[in-house]
Amino acid sequence: MKKYLLAILLSIPATIYAQSDTTYWNKGGSFGLNFTQSSLTNWSAGGSNTVAGAVYFNYIFDYQKESVLWQNTIDMGIGWIKEARSSSQKADDRLVLTSSYGRKITSTNDKWYYNATIDFRTQFANGYNEDDVEHNSPISKFLAPGYLMASMGIDWRPNEYFNVTLSPVTGKFTFVNDDALSAAGAFGVDPGKKSRAEFGASLKATFNKEIFTNGHFTSNLLLFTDYIESNGKVDVNWENILTLKVNSWLSANIYNQIIYDYDIKFYDVDANGDNILSTETDKWQFKNIIGLGLSFQFGGTRG
Repeated sequence: MKKYLLAILLSIPATIYAQSDTTYWNKGGSFGLNFTQSSLTNWSAGGSNTVAGAVYFNYIFDYQKESVLWQNTIDMGIGWIKEARSSSQKADDRLVLTSSYGRKITSTNDKWYYNATIDFRTQFANGYNEDDVEHNSPISKFLAPGYLMASMGIDWRPNEYFNVTLSPVTGKFTFVNDDALSAAGAFGVDPGKKSRAEFGASLKATFNKEIFTNGHFTSNLLLFTDYIESNGKVDVNWENILTLKVNSWLSANIYNQIIYDYDIKFYDVDANGDNILSTETDKWQFKNIIGLGLSFQFGGTRG
């Protein structure tokens, strides 16, 4: 299923390109490879040999003509780390697809748009707890979870590199397409169910700009609250990427992601490795990645 999905995604830009006037399209992207290694021999301070690698791909295809602004993004990345005498673990794994359609509220004002957005997120590979060295019990898989958010609202664009979209009509759908994870009620679905639907409001803010020479900063903040069940609680997903170009093919990337999702629970474990249900809680989640490697930019950019 993953292969078919990727084939469809990568064929979308070519299909649209062939059927539309290219004058109004802005298409481009980036592809990168990062690799790090540490090797220790008779090292008195201790430590472990490690190998880490990551690959990422980002592609945009945007359409702008008269009162219409349609922006589309494919963002994919996967990374691994391997320590001596231990199994490999994921360091990054994401598949994010977004499509945002806007139309000017008035033909004379290019800062305010009616907006409809679809945002889909999942991962490629199985994920495991750090203590599960044999990889016996995955805690996440492809489409487990998967998130689909569809929203309608107002988009404010004061300039070309910053915008805020407020959507009082938002549907959020969570998918857990795995029998074991579904039975455990993972990611907020009812035990035995493979999906959950929520209705609420969302806010999305995006900043995308070269902030100094050869330094590009991108920030995406996504907030969601359920009208019925959240009791005022707000889910947070905030991604920040700083790219520093050394030359035309070498770059350094600093990636940071912060998540707070009230539907994702954490537990202490007992001596047998089983969850202690009385310790159930939700927590802030942090991911930080620093990479240096090959980077290839092609076509147009945003911001």
